[in-house]
Amino acid sequence: MLRTTLATLALIAAAGVAHAQTSPTTPPTAPRAPDTRTMPGGTGTSPGMATPGTKAAPTTASSAKAAIEAKGYTGVKSLSRDAAGNWSAKAVKNNQEVAVVLDASGNVKEQ
Repeated sequence: MLRTTLATLALIAAAGVAHAQTSPTTPPTAPRAPDTRTMPGGTGTSPGMATPGTKAAPTTASSAKAAIEAKGYTGVKSLSRDAAGNWSAKAVKNNQEVAVVLDASGNVKEQ
């Protein structure tokens, strides 16, 4: 009888161990594609940001004046902006007053 009881207990213990080793499996999840909008070197851009390698157009008179002065002009005055985003002004270069245009791409040209 002791042998039968020990054998029964051994079977119960073995069944518990076997049960503990099996667990329900969960299906693997598919890998997600990387979000290129936030990764370095990604191709996404945020609205309102300049594309890399291009100049941003000045949006204020003070930034337009600074951009014109950076091209060697002084005495920048009479700044005005048209609907296309171009800035017109009068400025001095080589001791002469000239009319200049700062286009939406940031290029300064005399007129």
